[in-house]
Amino acid sequence: MEWVGSAFTSSTATFVLLFTIFTFVARQRVKISFYIRGKERKPQFQRIVSHKKEINVPSRQSQHDVKTQNSMQLHKELYYKLQHLEEHHNILPQARDVLISLLSETLEQACKTPDAGILSIEHYSRDALFKFQQQEDNKIMDMWEKYLARRKAKGPREMFATREEAKWWILQSSPVKYVDGAWLGHINKITTPFELRRVAKHAWQVLSEELGDGDLEKNHVYLYHRLMETVEPGFPTGDNIDYIHPRHGLNEHGVWKAALGQLLISLFPTQFLPEIIGFNMHYEAMALETLKVSKELKELGYDPYYFVLHISIDNADSGHTAIALETAVEYLDLIRKRDGDAAVEHTWKRIQAGYILSKGLPTAPVCPRFKKPAAAPPVEKEIFPRSLLEAELIRIFKAKAAVSQKIHCNSRIKFGGQTIAEWLAPNGLESQQQQMEFLDALGNAEPWVFKGDSGKSRLMKELAWQGRMFGSFTQSETLALKQWIDSLGASKTVPNPKFYWSFINEPEISSNKAFNRLDIRVHHPVFAQLPVDSILSQPLPSTTHLSRAPEIDIKAPTSLEMLFPLWFTHPCLLEHFICVPAQTTTPMACSVIRLLRAQSGFAPEDAVVAGMDEVRRKESTGLVELGLEMIKAAGFIEPTCLKDVLETWRSDFGLLMLHLCKRPVENTGLLLGLAMAFVDLHDAVALSPTLLPAKSRRILHDIAKRERENLDLCLRDLETTPPRFLDFWRGYHLGRAEIDRCFI
Repeated sequence: MEWVGSAFTSSTATFVLLFTIFTFVARQRVKISFYIRGKERKPQFQRIVSHKKEINVPSRQSQHDVKTQNSMQLHKELYYKLQHLEEHHNILPQARDVLISLLSETLEQACKTPDAGILSIEHYSRDALFKFQQQEDNKIMDMWEKYLARRKAKGPREMFATREEAKWWILQSSPVKYVDGAWLGHINKITTPFELRRVAKHAWQVLSEELGDGDLEKNHVYLYHRLMETVEPGFPTGDNIDYIHPRHGLNEHGVWKAALGQLLISLFPTQFLPEIIGFNMHYEAMALETLKVSKELKELGYDPYYFVLHISIDNADSGHTAIALETAVEYLDLIRKRDGDAAVEHTWKRIQAGYILSKGLPTAPVCPRFKKPAAAPPVEKEIFPRSLLEAELIRIFKAKAAVSQKIHCNSRIKFGGQTIAEWLAPNGLESQQQQMEFLDALGNAEPWVFKGDSGKSRLMKELAWQGRMFGSFTQSETLALKQWIDSLGASKTVPNPKFYWSFINEPEISSNKAFNRLDIRVHHPVFAQLPVDSILSQPLPSTTHLSRAPEIDIKAPTSLEMLFPLWFTHPCLLEHFICVPAQTTTPMACSVIRLLRAQSGFAPEDAVVAGMDEVRRKESTGLVELGLEMIKAAGFIEPTCLKDVLETWRSDFGLLMLHLCKRPVENTGLLLGLAMAFVDLHDAVALSPTLLPAKSRRILHDIAKRERENLDLCLRDLETTPPRFLDFWRGYHLGRAEIDRCFI
């Protein structure tokens, strides 16, 4: 299509605008669209004049409902996008804002009773913490005993009365259950300071056990989805875009907020490690609802094993409750030793904040009959338009569509369930449902629209002078569009964040400032563009030669300056494969979990979970510990973190791996192939008599054996997808070429 300046009419320009937006979004695979559920209902309106035209907007009586709906929509969007961070990493500043606001919201409520709960421990001590946990466990057991007595006395079920209510409860609980373990999803990264690795590994062990230690049958999300299949066959999984569609009736706002809290708290382990540890402490403690549900589901003929499992695996003696407490104690002991008593008190406040976040976001929905004597009210249609700006935007786009309706498009592209021709049909934007779908879909069409940032939005640039659509909108129309985009930011739907900063006695750090100073060698997550002169900009190794490379010549001199940065960086390669629990229910993901366990020094998997046995192991040696041992033996100053390593020994390839690992979906084959190349390195170092002592070489040999077994399983899986299979070998030979340079 040629652009011919003045030859374009206003209607043609409008069509090009809409066509370009929809085409670009389709290419980017942006599939989010939102729908209205329930029966048509005419909302109450008041008449307001704007731009000399009358606009229908909701009355004041409905503003509370509108705010609630907007908040839940935000939470659903984030729920989906945080499970697809690779495609939606631009939401990270917004995610941090929402996290801090949730911390503030729950803290503000908890501080109304400062002598209750975790806040009762004003000054930290190990004894006070363990005493508090014992008291909390005793309270639950006392309430459980009283519940059993009521039931024995012919009392009714207290979670759900009927099988149909149990089904409702199982479905409504699924947003939380489908992210089981997510609060630890980004813990124990290679960017974790080395002195904190033991603490991070304890927390990661809880995640590993939530994910079944790489056994699909024990994976908690897999178990819950199997339960879901018995109550609603074919129900979408939690990471599916269809899952957040309103037609499924998942409308318990508190559950969505709790699920979102789990996804958010793990995102920034560099900034919020104390809060993650505190969240873990509460979430892994026994819950009365779990005990009740396990009994009542069985009575109604549903398999309660998901809940029975949590009763046993979370026990306070050897299970997750005990691990979570020990993790917190060990972390605070480390802080005391390193920074002193004042730092311990400050860190304790932050741990309390994380604990309160978990406690303040209840995960269990309440059946309608226990909310009100009457049956649950019907779900009402969301009121639309939700603001004056939305009303004005609809007026503008309806006017543009009216003059463009006779322009035909043969494109088969569908967006929001409709073709472009359908959007531009005479009645395409006539109903409130169509209008809301259109605006919500457009609001998610990055990079055309960046919520809250019109200056960054490409749509505004194309409407400006020298833009391809200059002149298709008037000055007032362009201003309305700009104001609408800026109004889409999170600030209007999240509480005031200042309470959190006041509680931990720290100056407020805005998300924009926080994200302007991130270092990929230190922080997580960091999504950045690869350098123009990246290794990947050069031709990758041929994909026609698929054989393994020869064994590494361990008799050749070793360039430690090249070896060390590769050694300490390469454990990042597969870290991001298992951050989202819903995406760990495949054989390949299970293999990766087992591989990561080996690399971190966890014991081989057994039929029974390790629990506190793993915490009590004195020797838990993984790749990082072996690397530090090699550096010490070579006489170098021991680094404290990955940044130290990469500043001492520069490595463009190491930085490349840090960039690639953030996108495991895009780079699946490449990352697995690179990982296999480093197994060759592990085998070589395990045979070298000069780099490690005999005991450490045996440990490394066992790690490499476990790695290779699991990567071989991944490779068989990749054979069914030829592009990824070839990427595996490209990654393998790319990695081997870099490794071979270390042995001159």
